[in-house]
Amino acid sequence: MAAFLPMAACSLAFANPALASPGPPPPEYIVEAAKHLVPTQTSATFDGYAGEFADDVTVWIDGEKIASNKASWLAMERRRIGKVDRRVLGYADGYDRILVIDQFDDRSDLPDNPHMLFDPRFKTRAIQYQFGPDNMIHAIRVTQTDGTLQKPS
Repeated sequence: MAAFLPMAACSLAFANPALASPGPPPPEYIVEAAKHLVPTQTSATFDGYAGEFADDVTVWIDGEKIASNKASWLAMERRRIGKVDRRVLGYADGYDRILVIDQFDDRSDLPDNPHMLFDPRFKTRAIQYQFGPDNMIHAIRVTQTDGTLQKPS
């Protein structure tokens, strides 16, 4: 056993750079989908965004199901166009999902009055888009908080 330990340590030393190297890039459909999912939607970009979802997409916010098909989800999202203040803090594209971290203030439920003052209430969110084997999004999971992202001290 004692003779084996130096050889094992040497093997691990040579393997260490390979363990530290990044894995293969995500599939091209994930990279392309991120181009539609990460930016805040506008009337001009909405069709590209809508094209990423399967008909059976299900959406949860903080564990509560809010949409169980593409039509209901897109109706909610279309209503928000131009009525959202959003800052994307970053995103990660993986092999079968995309995770977006943003700060978000939704004003779509407010009256349409340009003279009305409002108090912005930003939420910090993590949005996970889960792809199926057909390269379409079948699940969206949103976890959010009323606070803003803090840097550790």
